[in-house]
Amino acid sequence: MAHYAREEIMSSSDVVRNFGAVLSSVVRHQREKVAIIRNNRLEAVLVAADVYERLEKAGEMAAATSTTTSNDIAGNSSVLLDFLKKNRITAATQLSSEEIDNQIREEREAWE
Repeated sequence: MAHYAREEIMSSSDVVRNFGAVLSSVVRHQREKVAIIRNNRLEAVLVAADVYERLEKAGEMAAATSTTTSNDIAGNSSVLLDFLKKNRITAATQLSSEEIDNQIREEREAWE
């Protein structure tokens, strides 16, 4: 699960009300991504087109080199992680759904 900074988490209604500004901040890389929350659940992530294309290319590279042995799978994971690091795309350890809900709840309380 990816980690989201406070300014990267927005409710879907806030995104709708401020879409132009939100889109501009992502396109200009003022924000790496915007996590869109609806009904206290992560529904989507808005990223710039160039970031999406790099992620898609990394996925294609990983799929192209994929084999069934565990050693090769580990190698593909390290290639993908290296790509993400080089492109400043951060990922955190996997969180449980309860931890995600708590993080969202804390962010909403901070906004109020």
